[in-house]
Parts: sequence; structure tokens; C-alpha cells
Amino acid sequence: MEYKELFLSAITALKTNIMRTLLTMLGIIIGISSVILIVSIGQGTVNFVTNELSTFGTNFFQVNPGTDLISNFAGGIKSITMEDVEAIRKDTSLTNIKTVGAFATASKIVSANDIDKTMLVYGMSPEIGNILKPTMIRGEFLTQDDDLESKRVVVIGAKVSDTFFGKDADPVGEKIKIGQKSFKIVGVARSGSSLFGGFFDNALFTPLNTMLHQIEGGSFIREVDIEVSDINTMNDTMNQVSELLRERHNLKNNEENDFIMVSATDAISTLQTITNLLTAVIAAISAISLVVGGVGVMNIMLVSVTERTREIGLLKAIGAEEKVILMQFLIEAIVMTVIGGAIGIALGFLGSFIISVIVKIPFVINVPAVLIAVGVSMLVGIIFGYYPARKAARMSPIDALRYE
Repeated sequence: MEYKELFLSAITALKTNIMRTLLTMLGIIIGISSVILIVSIGQGTVNFVTNELSTFGTNFFQVNPGTDLISNFAGGIKSITMEDVEAIRKDTSLTNIKTVGAFATASKIVSANDIDKTMLVYGMSPEIGNILKPTMIRGEFLTQDDDLESKRVVVIGAKVSDTFFGKDADPVGEKIKIGQKSFKIVGVARSGSSLFGGFFDNALFTPLNTMLHQIEGGSFIREVDIEVSDINTMNDTMNQVSELLRERHNLKNNEENDFIMVSATDAISTLQTITNLLTAVIAAISAISLVVGGVGVMNIMLVSVTERTREIGLLKAIGAEEKVILMQFLIEAIVMTVIGGAIGIALGFLGSFIISVIVKIPFVINVPAVLIAVGVSMLVGIIFGYYPARKAARMSPIDALRYE
């Protein structure tokens, strides 16, 4: 019997009990579609975050006060000063540093047009605009002269503008109060990225010196952003800045840093590691469905062998070899799992596409995952279909023909 005939025979046998065949394939379908869906969403998420971070640029790193991320987010840590920032700017040994920007923050009551709201106000050096790249909707960002002269000027976020002046209004040139002091609006900004909830959309930005001398007082800095010329030597530059700050803060060798340093590339790398790990774990869990599906295939094939005992006896009586009968039942199992795998792949792609549209992440087709899915489908068919096929092939023709 030729392979074409064996294949057609397998299709006919599967169509005879179509409902049972579909239920048997269900485990395979769920397992394959789950693996593809999870891998696609995981890679799409990584690509989305990477693209969003790239809008800020990946050639800079941050220095924040505190010893860990929790203390950093909690705020109130005062270990980085304006003097530290100036020391970094003036150190001629730091040849890879292109730009040094800094900002301080304060929560203040902001007032305009009889509306009062408590909002975050950032005192920013003009370099921040070049590093974080806000989109200016109206006006311009803070300038060097604004900072040097501690001018009472402010750039407001797009949503802040909508709140105080209404949508589509042009507030440039208008006045807005921060605390009890009046500031002139010189620009309206929007974040180039949506990853962090629109950093520039929801706050106000005034020159750093204005913040330190007229709003908040003191010289403590919330964050230092350092842009480098060569991203390949960023880690060396970070180490040099760390040594400089440790020396300035009189930290001994056995004392930990009182500041945190992180680069955009570090954040991307960490995210990729975490996402890949979670994807692998969840994909492994999903693969259990394939094992369950394989057991289902074996059970149904054993039932099929039992139901077709007389057919097997007849084939052996007219001279069919064991290997032909073995291949006949093995091909049935393989066809069943491959069809289930194909349906699973299609559903995985469809689900990934729908989710990518809903949550607005890139739709990623992972070719290795598809190839693995196809390979696993065939392996499941071969491994779990072999025993029933071998059982059928080894039947005695006399016993098979006598079977009722």
C-alpha cells in the first residue's frame, strides 16, 4: 500500500467519527495556540516597551538619590545636590559625557482661571529637553537664559493646559500661579512616549534654579540625567561617575552607594529577561496541554484499533505486512495531530492579532515558535500513536478475524 493510499485511508477513518476526532484534537489545539499566543504577546510587549524607551533615547543614564528603588520612589531622600551635578559637568576626565541635565520636584497648588489643583512641578535644567525629547505643541521649552536668570517662566503639560484653559486653547503668554507666585507660560509640551503615562502631559516645568531658589529652596536634586557620546562605553562612564560621587559623599569602601544609577539599556535588558522568563514558564505550563492532548490521541487510537480489529485481521489475511498496518495507524495519529496543530497555529495568530490591536502592542510572528509548534505536533502524533499502531500491527490475523 502506497503512502498516498495510507494518507487517504487515514483521512477517511478520521472523517468517519468527526466529532470524536475534533474532541481528540482539542488538547493539541489548546496547547499549540497557547504557546504561540503567549510567545507573540511576550515579544510584542518587549518590542513596545523598547520602542517607547527609544523615544527618550537609549544613550543616557540616570542618577537618583537613595539606596534602592523603593526609597527612590518614596521620595524625600536628599543625597544628590546641585554641587554634585556641577562636579560631574566640570570633571574633564569624563570625556564620554555629552550632556548633564538635572531636575528637582515639588507638589504644589497650581491656580489659574479660578481653578485650584495640587500638581507636580518639576524644576528642570534646559538640557533635559534634549535628553528626554518632549513634543512641544505650542511655544518653546526652557532655555539656558531662563535657568541662569531664574526666570518665573513655566512649560505646562498638554493635559494641564486642557484643565486650566480648555481644549484647543493657546495659553502661551498667560499667567499661572504655583503656590503664591505668578509664572508666565512659555510653552505646552506632550510626551513623545505613552509608556510612563505621559510624563510631560500631566505636570509643570520651570527652570531648575527657579525651583531651587524661589519655589522649594535648598539644593537637593531628584534626578540627574547624563547623556553619553558613545553608548558602547556607557558602563565605564557610569563607573567613573559612581567613583566621583562616592568620593564627594565620603563613602568608605565597605559602605554602599547612597544613590542609584540605571541606564535605559539596562531597563530594556531587564525587561527582556523578565519577559522571556515569564514567557518560557507560561509556555511550559501550556505545553502540558500538549501532553494531555497526546494521551487523548493514544486513547482514541486504542479505541480505533479495538473497533477495527476485524479489518486488521482481514488485511493481514490477504497478505498485508506488519509495517503497512503500523504505518496506517501511525499516519492516522500524525494527521490528527498535524491538523490540530495547524488549527492551533491559526487560532494563536488570530488571538495574538486581536490582543495586539486591543492593547496596542506590535503584532509579532515568532517563526521559531511556529516551527517548534509544528514539530511538537508531529512528535506527539508519532510518540503517542506508535503504541496503538504497533498493537494493531502485531495482532494475530486468526484472533483478529474471530473478534466480535
